[in-house]
Amino acid sequence: MTEAEWLTSRDAEAMLARVGDRLSDRQWHLLACAVGRRVWDVIPEGDLRDALKWCEQHAGEAQDPDALDALAARHAAARAAAPEQARAAQHAIVRAADPDADPDSFVHTDERKVNAAVPLFQAASRYAGLSVEQAGEAALHAAGVVSLLAELPPGEDQLDGVRRCVVEAGRIRTAASLHAAAALKLMAAGDTAADLDNGKNVNVRYAASLEKVTKEEESLAVKVGDLEEAKQRADRKAVARYVLDIAGNPFKLYRMMPEWRTEAVVELAKAIEEARAYDRMPSLADALLDADCDEEAVLRHCRGTEAHTPDGPAHTRGCWVIDLILNREPAFVAAPPLVPPPPVAARPAAAKGRPPSSGMDRLLKALQGADEDEDDDKPPTL
Repeated sequence: MTEAEWLTSRDAEAMLARVGDRLSDRQWHLLACAVGRRVWDVIPEGDLRDALKWCEQHAGEAQDPDALDALAARHAAARAAAPEQARAAQHAIVRAADPDADPDSFVHTDERKVNAAVPLFQAASRYAGLSVEQAGEAALHAAGVVSLLAELPPGEDQLDGVRRCVVEAGRIRTAASLHAAAALKLMAAGDTAADLDNGKNVNVRYAASLEKVTKEEESLAVKVGDLEEAKQRADRKAVARYVLDIAGNPFKLYRMMPEWRTEAVVELAKAIEEARAYDRMPSLADALLDADCDEEAVLRHCRGTEAHTPDGPAHTRGCWVIDLILNREPAFVAAPPLVPPPPVAARPAAAKGRPPSSGMDRLLKALQGADEDEDDDKPPTL
């Protein structure tokens, strides 16, 4: 991978293969935490979110066994309660669609008659119940993210596990949202159909309701079927952006002069990291300018004006600029290129007693040969 390829890459695996052996345990852990935060909204509030914050604050550190045991106990209880907590929250969203009802209970009081609203109410209740169950399943995968961050040692295995849980949690949570939206849509259509006179053209309206339900099912099948690939693609892009924010450009040596680490710069960098207030990064660039910083790469990263990040950098804990200011990590970016240039092939040794022929020698021999050929073509003199 060249420097240009690195700066524009969205291939997380290739980027990690390039710098993975030079990332510290802290950087591996922070990378996994950044990926885990992608399902922050799926993680129920309380101990699970607190555990993720704790992992960020103590990334890569050797911990007191008693503190780890206490964290594990709180986390285990919170993980067990997470699915039910998520189901309760989702139930409140789709309550209007009767998620607890038996879909078959939506029938006309007179079995000999039909009601155009029945198919719509049945589908709405079915989708509402499904969305509630999916919300609980998504929360369980999100809780698994916190388990991996708290229990596995930092490194590639931890990151891979977190990525799988994040993709699954995001996929299932999105499916739950799609089913909830369909449930509320069909319930509203059912209410409209129920208000109409059932004695006139009811069979036509019943057939129209069935067709509406069928179309919604087909649409949902396509949308839900595409979620796996979409979430995988989003995962690769997000991880690549986080790697770029943590590792910077491994082909360059960034300067951070001691005199640039003024009290204002250091305190602002700490505040940004502690509060995750990365919207204040441009202010950090201003503080660095006040300290006479002239390192263009540092200033551009703070302002989000790097040419290779048109969408802006994905700032996270472990951002290379903040680590550089706070002296958190050795400047591994100063290391020589990982792949040394290929050796130049040695020329074959010249024969003994004869100097190596040059290009001019070969040209003269060719011209001499041409002159001899012309003499051979001349007719003999009588």
